[in-house]
Amino acid sequence: MSRPLSYETIVKAHEGDPEAVNAVLSHYAGYICHFSKMNGQVNGEVEDYVKQRLIAALFKFRFDYPPDKP
Repeated sequence: MSRPLSYETIVKAHEGDPEAVNAVLSHYAGYICHFSKMNGQVNGEVEDYVKQRLIAALFKFRFDYPPDKP
């Protein structure tokens, strides 16, 4: 099981930091590949579409309150 993304990484990705956006894309690469398959093969156009939708969701993400601090 992989570790979840840190809150700071998500905030930086939301602000447009390219390294943070790449970290998010890398974190979800397995899911992106899985959901980009058509007839058992990864479809590049679908993969690009899924990535674009993930990036768009990052910029729409709302931070209504800070996370609980341990």
